[in-house]
Amino acid sequence: MNHPEIEPGFIVLHGDRLEWLSDAVLEWLRAHPLRPLEEEIFLVQSNGIAEWLQWTLAAHEGICAAVRVALPGRFLWESYARVLGTGIVSARSPLDKAPLTWRLMRLLPELLAHADFAPLRHFIGQSQRPDGALERRWQMAAQIADLFDQYQVYRGDWLADWTTDQSLLRRGDGERVTLPADQRWQPRLWQALRQDLHSRGLDQAPGRAQVHEQFLAALNAGRPPVTPLPRRVVIFGAATLPEQSLTALAALGRQMQVILAVPNPCRYHWADIVSGRELLRRERRRQPPRNGHDLSATATEDLHQFGNPLLAAWGRQGRDFLDLLDQFDETAALQRQMDIPRIDLFSEDQGDTLLRQLQVQIRDLEGIRPETCTALDDNDHSVVFHIAHSALREVQILHDQLLDRFATGKLQPRDVIVMVPEIGGFAPLIRATFDQYDREDRRYIPYHIVDLQARDEQPLLLALDWLLRLPEQRCRQSEIRDLLNCPALRRRFGLELEDLPIVQHWLAGAGWRWGLSAEHRAALGMPHCGSQNSGDFALQRLCLGYASGDDSHFSGIEAYGEVGGLDAALLGPLGQLLEKLAHWQHVLGESLVPEHWGEAARNLLTDFFSASDDDDEALLQNLEEALRQWQTDCAAADFNEALPLAVFRGAWLEMLDAPDLGRSFLGGGVTFCTLLPMRAVPYPLVCLLGMNEGDYPRRSPRPDFDLMALPGMARPGDRSRRDDDRYLMLEALLAARRELYVSWAGRDQRNNHERAPSLLVAQLREAIRDGWPPALEKRTFEHPLQPFSPDYLAGKPGLRTWAREWYPSPHSAPENAALPDPAEITPRSIRELLEFFRLPARAFYRQRLRTDFNEEDPAEEDDEPFTLDSLETYHLLEDLLRAAEKNGPDRIAERVRAQRRSGRYPLAGMASRTATALLDDVTPVLTVWREIGTEWTAAPQRRVVHRARGRILLEDWLPALYQNNAGDLAFVQLRASRLLNKDSKKPEGDKLAALWLQQLLANAVGLRCGGIVVGRDVLVRAAPPPPGAIAALDDLLDLWQEGLCEPLPVTLKTALVSLQGKNPAPIYDGNDRLPGEARKDLSLFRDYPDFATLSSARTGPQRRGFAEYAAALYRPFAGWLETLEWQAHP
Repeated sequence: MNHPEIEPGFIVLHGDRLEWLSDAVLEWLRAHPLRPLEEEIFLVQSNGIAEWLQWTLAAHEGICAAVRVALPGRFLWESYARVLGTGIVSARSPLDKAPLTWRLMRLLPELLAHADFAPLRHFIGQSQRPDGALERRWQMAAQIADLFDQYQVYRGDWLADWTTDQSLLRRGDGERVTLPADQRWQPRLWQALRQDLHSRGLDQAPGRAQVHEQFLAALNAGRPPVTPLPRRVVIFGAATLPEQSLTALAALGRQMQVILAVPNPCRYHWADIVSGRELLRRERRRQPPRNGHDLSATATEDLHQFGNPLLAAWGRQGRDFLDLLDQFDETAALQRQMDIPRIDLFSEDQGDTLLRQLQVQIRDLEGIRPETCTALDDNDHSVVFHIAHSALREVQILHDQLLDRFATGKLQPRDVIVMVPEIGGFAPLIRATFDQYDREDRRYIPYHIVDLQARDEQPLLLALDWLLRLPEQRCRQSEIRDLLNCPALRRRFGLELEDLPIVQHWLAGAGWRWGLSAEHRAALGMPHCGSQNSGDFALQRLCLGYASGDDSHFSGIEAYGEVGGLDAALLGPLGQLLEKLAHWQHVLGESLVPEHWGEAARNLLTDFFSASDDDDEALLQNLEEALRQWQTDCAAADFNEALPLAVFRGAWLEMLDAPDLGRSFLGGGVTFCTLLPMRAVPYPLVCLLGMNEGDYPRRSPRPDFDLMALPGMARPGDRSRRDDDRYLMLEALLAARRELYVSWAGRDQRNNHERAPSLLVAQLREAIRDGWPPALEKRTFEHPLQPFSPDYLAGKPGLRTWAREWYPSPHSAPENAALPDPAEITPRSIRELLEFFRLPARAFYRQRLRTDFNEEDPAEEDDEPFTLDSLETYHLLEDLLRAAEKNGPDRIAERVRAQRRSGRYPLAGMASRTATALLDDVTPVLTVWREIGTEWTAAPQRRVVHRARGRILLEDWLPALYQNNAGDLAFVQLRASRLLNKDSKKPEGDKLAALWLQQLLANAVGLRCGGIVVGRDVLVRAAPPPPGAIAALDDLLDLWQEGLCEPLPVTLKTALVSLQGKNPAPIYDGNDRLPGEARKDLSLFRDYPDFATLSSARTGPQRRGFAEYAAALYRPFAGWLETLEWQAHP
């Protein structure tokens, strides 16, 4: 097979459709193939373009093989080395950003004494912390290194002048100006860098700007490369390149074939419609003027008549690049010589949708006016705007809108890209919204998120980042729990995922709040806190509990007795983890030289991580490579100063954030990503979220010592974040093939006030309003604040939801949607009956559906108690009273000491005050208890309750019964709560409901029992229930069976108020002072969010409502409450 020679040349293809450019390039490559085993080189500027191009190659050729995709900068540096040799161009220049940072770190202390360096000396000396000056020096060195790296690319002439001791600046037109006095340190610093390199014999390792000049000189002189160059390279989809890179590529075009496939939004010369045209070069123009009209001679105030407003507003970044490219473009001459069929690949259609017409008018450099626009179809929604109240609502609305489009069958998830200004803030909202449905649910949408920093998504890196802050960490219990969620760390300590609930329960129960030990707290500056509620404190309690069991203590340690059986083996890994944390908390607090930091970092990784899968293995390898490279950079810069942890941590982990074309972009589902330059991949549906004023264009303040930002110093091709963002908006508009979807938080979620969109969105909307006056309102949709708003059922255009959980179809279930009676008869307890009696709705979810909406995580208790709230006081008093019942009132002081040893009291002197207050509260109760004990003694036997009613089977033991000298029986109980209502001064029904139920059950087994309850405030006595108690119990069991089929619209507290003839709404809804029942219990709030809903609901076979259930369930109990007698404690 004959392979034609690859002729050298610099070929530039322009086009407005990336697909056409790829087809043209691939056809050219097919017509002019390389030799077997010779790889085709493509240069791209983003992983999105890279992956799209590889997929296109595979679709075009059947396979993507013998192809190398690289970044332009990396390829050009390799080309410099091929032409000049590795003796001059090393793999890593000493003036590259990373090694330059550490060279500056070494040089700056020597230079700060000079008067010109006063601004830097002032910044570095502002820190108040001991290591702060060094950390500030590192931050300054990194910023200066980044700036000098940009100078090498964009201002090589400045550095050449500074090297020859000329402290001047050159404007874009070549005029030289004096350097500002407060910036004279920059040329002096550059000169010091050059002198330092010279003194260390590194003159043969020049910076990028010098290498570039030597490279051009070698090629212009016709010298053959030291190493052969590849025969062809394709730069695909580049939206901008520095002038230095274009110069190098054009020079390479004399010895190899260089093909640039450039996306150009306009077929005509359009540079003159954008501000700053006076800085452009005029030697060449690739594209012809529109209608022969030279806009360069048109007055600025008249340009709006001839250009496209969107191109003029957003196109500056692309304009500068295309103008620079024109100066090197010889494609017209090469077209005839190399038989290139077509070099301008612009579409010819006129468009019929709003989106396509906007794209065509940009392509044809046409103004947007009614006379240039075609009327739109009413069903045309190729450009839509959605206004929400928050970022979360934007994502929820997008989910529903995507389901609408997928339902038509014309769009697939892989056809959608969603871009936001900052993906880190949207990622949790995306996961919360798109992961709410199981994969089996037809509403599930596959998706993937790209552009997240590795430290934001890799559990191993999250854990490592936390560990590298150990000297300043409080080591809260919740932080240790999060640390154990890292699979690599669990594997290192021999823990399984199933072990975490046990360990978490132990840590919370044993009282770990924060801190590793008393020594750790002392290192944090809190030596008086001691070890109480620390990790060491909790571990000692756990070990003693395993050794001695519960209710034991030794040397001031109270045992925690829930450790036993095979689970006890988990104490070993837990102890090892605490030991390692304590060791590294001490080690990492010291400043170390780079060599010792490398050794410490490797030991840290070994001590805490063992790869659990291939991803962890690759990540650990990347960490090792980054560490080795950092040490190499420090050694190359002769930097050997001791560094604090903060500097080492930042330097090491930041190396993992370098750009990498190997990261996946196209994942097969909806792609979520950050709006980044050079990402104009065509998609049928392009969605832009978070387009709020102030968020986009993004603000990226430049350092105040960036000389390129000085007035008059701008040059065509300079990078600007805001110009990049404007051009990104243009690229997004042109990349959409069927629809452009734009949303922003256009309403304040607190007061519904209007909020402005991004200026770029406002410009797009204004352009649509100019060309199609009635179209904008029809394509703008305002959404309500909540996803369950009734507006979604009103049939309003653009408002639709697929969340049927909020809006069940009236035909999806019969009117009575209750569950059937339980299929199996399950024995139930008195506790479950009490739960139903108090809150029937909660009982339904817990007992029938096994669902608890109010479950709290005890591991969230991270801070030691300073004071006790009402709930904590109640639990401590309850514990004391249970101990008194078990061991007698005389042993109560010992129980107080045990509570204190278990870490349940505040620290230091506050513990004594707490103990005194608890004893003061419990003493009157125990005094009354002793008096009752002289009259009532515990009965020798307990009784079993067995009561069956329909599908309800109640089987349980009655509480202990007491008997007096007359043979009367009674339930005698201690309560830690106050029994009287503060307002009515009558007994609280919900606190005595248990006694009422116990009396009914005792009556059912033939026992007439009274009741005595000793609370914190009063002694309450109850007579035995009346003769009709059995009927009341049976009615209660019948209603319980009904309540297991659906949540009944009634509660004990609210019903009692209603039966007293008072307004029950405040009890249920609450007020500004106290929360109501609905707010305290989510199982109530789910079905009955307010009293209006509760009182209007009808449930059960008889379709009863609140009033009927209140009477049926609670009227006998309300009558019993009126018979109670009470007496305040003395």
